[in-house]
Amino acid sequence: MTRVEIIANQALEEQLLAIMPVHEEGHPCYTMIHQVDGSGFSGWCMGNSVWPEENILFIVYVTDENLDQLHSDITALRERFPILGLACFELPGVNRF
Repeated sequence: MTRVEIIANQALEEQLLAIMPVHEEGHPCYTMIHQVDGSGFSGWCMGNSVWPEENILFIVYVTDENLDQLHSDITALRERFPILGLACFELPGVNRF
């Protein structure tokens, strides 16, 4: 399994929910944290009057079979929304116990 962390502008929440991998039970499995503040390549997101944008954070554990599809979906989102922040990080070799 691979842990994928997705940090994105809050405007992408609906699009990200639509691409979450579906597991054996037929539903997506993810953790989503709202109102994530910070700064990255697309600038500041602090939720205040100076930098009013907010980010969201998804933590997703995906099988090897689902990882390639998630990569493709994220790449397509970046191309579709080039000015919105969207960062992804992989931590391979995560074991479920």
